[in-house]
Amino acid sequence: MPSGITTTEFKNRLGVLCLKGGHGGLPRKSRDQHILFKSITLMLETGREYTETELNESLANWLSLVGQTLEIDHASLRRYLVDAGYISRDAAGRSYRVVPGPVAGLFEVGIESLDPVAVVDDAYREAEERKQKYLEKRAED
Repeated sequence: MPSGITTTEFKNRLGVLCLKGGHGGLPRKSRDQHILFKSITLMLETGREYTETELNESLANWLSLVGQTLEIDHASLRRYLVDAGYISRDAAGRSYRVVPGPVAGLFEVGIESLDPVAVVDDAYREAEERKQKYLEKRAED
């Protein structure tokens, strides 16, 4: 089991993973996968029972707001979440629930209060600011 993921690491890696994209789906590193999966569950209600349609809509929403650059569809994402233990599915496959703490101790407690959309928006803004500063510096030289 990897060491705990801090709030700072979570924010930095989520920003990088969602800005970079284009790698054909989920990242290879398990730690990065956990960060993406956790960011999805942060946008879902713990304790709520979701139909497959409702969960698919929520995953599509996450893909459009957070995981825009990832090359993965919501159905594959749903299967990965179930396989990784972040989402449970009833025996009939009709309802889904967020599993609280599927990887006990992996995430720092403060991560629960993060808004993944804001984290990625901040990463985009910071990247644009760095780009602008770089361009300004090149224009001065």
